[in-house]
Parts: sequence; C-alpha cells; structure tokens
Amino acid sequence: MTSADYQSLFFSTIQRAPGQPADDYEAVLGASGIPAGYGPHVMPNASMPLSAMTQQIGSDGRIAGRIFLPTAEPDPNGYYTHPFSPLRDGPTPGTLLWEWRDLGGPPVVTPGEGSGTVPPDSGDVDALKAWMTAIDARVAALEEASAAMGEEMDELITGGLHAHGPINLPIVLESLTSLRCKGDIDVAVKPGQATPPAATADDPPDAATIAILRRLIGDGDEAES
Repeated sequence: MTSADYQSLFFSTIQRAPGQPADDYEAVLGASGIPAGYGPHVMPNASMPLSAMTQQIGSDGRIAGRIFLPTAEPDPNGYYTHPFSPLRDGPTPGTLLWEWRDLGGPPVVTPGEGSGTVPPDSGDVDALKAWMTAIDARVAALEEASAAMGEEMDELITGGLHAHGPINLPIVLESLTSLRCKGDIDVAVKPGQATPPAATADDPPDAATIAILRRLIGDGDEAES
C-alpha cells in the first residue's frame, strides 16, 4: 500500500471525504477504531489492525488529530511511523476541514509488503516478489557498508597506527637481585606514526642509564672491574 492507498483507507474508515467539515473530528476519530500509536522501537507487523495505521491519542484520552503510517525505518526518536495531518483550517476562524497532508518522515511501508519484516501471503505472487526484491536490496546495502568499513580499516593499517595514552610503570624492588616494572597501561590506538620526544641536554645517555640499573641489581661490579 502507498500513502494514497492509506488515504483511501482512512477516509473510508471515518466515512468522510477531503474538504468536508471536520469540527467534530474528535468524535469521528474516537469512534473510528483507529488504534493509538505504538511506542518507540515497536516494529509494525502484518497482525496490526488497519495495516498498522494509527492515530495520536494522549494519555488522558484526548484525540490529537494526527495519523501515523508504518515504516521500515525508525525516525530520530525511534518511532516506526510517518505522520500525516487529517485536518486543516476552514474558511472561517475556528472551523476545520478534512485533508490528507504529508508531514514527512521515513518511507511508508505496509507490514508484510515491500521491505517489511513479515513476508506476504504466499498466494500473492506480486507482493512476494516485491518483498524478496526489498530483502535483496537490504542485503546488498549491508554488503556495501561492510566493504566500506573494510576499506577504512585497510587505510588505517596502511597509514600506520600508534598507541597514545598515559603509562604508569613504577620500578619495584622485589628482592636484592630482582627489579620489575609494575603498573597500568591505558592506551588508545590511533592512526599515524608515533613520534618519540626530542632528547634534551638533561636526559641521561642510554649507556649511563643501563649502568645505573646494572649497579642496582648487582651486576655492576663485574662491569667496573
């Protein structure tokens, strides 16, 4: 079903036509049997009445005059709905007329048809073909997204990676002849090459550092003899 099909379903359900007076819209929509809209993250399915067409009804039972059609994708708030306005201002202030105005949102998809998650009746060959075509399109989109992610990873690996983050490794004297580095390393892998800090005049040379450590662990005597 398209939005035009839903429009026909809506007006046949309420027994009204576009352009007719709608001052009694609350009573008309309240008696229509169109259910209240479903909550966020609720996927439309073929078992929902009126092909998952719903309306906005407040927690206090107030009819808001807003119609929702089902979609296969959620809106930014997680609702699988595409809103339509069935009301517009009449020719004189305070009056209303029936209409069918698209308010924008994810594409309208009838549950069980097109890209819905529930397959249509196996006897409806055209609907089944459309459903399979939509599934194939979804699979192709997922494969394309996966390939793009793989290319990004390849670029990161080719361009180089380096670890960046704080390092806390205190030297602990475990015994008279044993020194160990113990501590936590908290690093994040980022693209690019690691650049060592520039040496300064105050930095001890590597050989001197090694000599000091050897003296601490008892290996310096032989080196100094």
